[in-house]
Amino acid sequence: MGSRLRISIISIAVAAALVLGSIGVFRGRADAAPALQPVGAHELLASAIRAAAVPFTISGDVTSSVDIGLPASLSGLGGGTAGPVAMLLGTQHYKVWRSPDGVRLAHLSDFGEQVAVANASEAWFWDSNGMRAVHLSKDAVGTAGGSKAWFGPLVGSRSGMPQMDPSTLAAAALLGVSPYADVAVAQTAVVAGRPVYDLVLTPTSPDTLIGSIAVSIDAATRLPLQLAITAKGANAPAIQIGFTSVSFDPIEASVFTFTPPTGAAVTTPTPPTGWDRAPHRHDGERLEKEVFGSGFGTRIAVRLDHPLPDQAAALLPFGGPLFSVLTVHADGGTWVLAGFVGLDTLREDAATLP
Repeated sequence: MGSRLRISIISIAVAAALVLGSIGVFRGRADAAPALQPVGAHELLASAIRAAAVPFTISGDVTSSVDIGLPASLSGLGGGTAGPVAMLLGTQHYKVWRSPDGVRLAHLSDFGEQVAVANASEAWFWDSNGMRAVHLSKDAVGTAGGSKAWFGPLVGSRSGMPQMDPSTLAAAALLGVSPYADVAVAQTAVVAGRPVYDLVLTPTSPDTLIGSIAVSIDAATRLPLQLAITAKGANAPAIQIGFTSVSFDPIEASVFTFTPPTGAAVTTPTPPTGWDRAPHRHDGERLEKEVFGSGFGTRIAVRLDHPLPDQAAALLPFGGPLFSVLTVHADGGTWVLAGFVGLDTLREDAATLP
């Protein structure tokens, strides 16, 4: 439970797009704002969701910038310099390939390279640090209804590799959070050499710390190219991720295959039973999860199976620009509460636990 929780705490901020304006760092502001056909905010929103809902092909260089108030000493948590936290904080660089044939994500750093690859039959995670590879087989896991969607969560959860595809993250944000936000077209701009519309979502919840989520949407394809999340009252985003170069050309299927180099240590873990099913509480069972609020004001309380590692426990309670996390003792156990709200709100929730 400990490693899954560590990843979840970080992902609650970085993957706000999975559960739910300024975007100027990655685009050259020297580019004049392009003259584009006017479009309504909800029309633009709908077209971006439609574009991302069908199989598409995209590749390019990606840069992310994450400053969510976590100390630099946390970079070793969960795997040293190449751990999941280290692959998120500060400025990071990736290469992304995505098509109907699969997905490939490479994280490039001074410490080596981590690569996640998935196609219709298998998934690989490669870490040049230690020459280790993780292999996941479709036949070993099976899929509900023949869906290939399990590869994404498994590559992320089993390897610790964050899923940093701007188009997928931004599209998930648009789909998940738009019902809980006011939507407006802010301006036109240029991202990765492409004319884009900037669509800004402003949360309607008075409780959330998030001030805005801005998505840059390609004018021609309507695919999202960039995502930024800004705290209330802040002048710059706490999280930005976007393409710095992008292509929509076909991608060879061989890109989505992987052969570990000679001498690599290969492991084939078994995904946990029921990983893709939401927890269900039966009558008489002890409560394991509680949800408070809705939309951007949602807070989640989870009972821990095991104590937190000392390094993680030392960080709590944590109150950052976008989210807060704390632990409390209730009902004979330890709970972790987290949400895109302040610590005071979480403490009020904690007081209501059994």
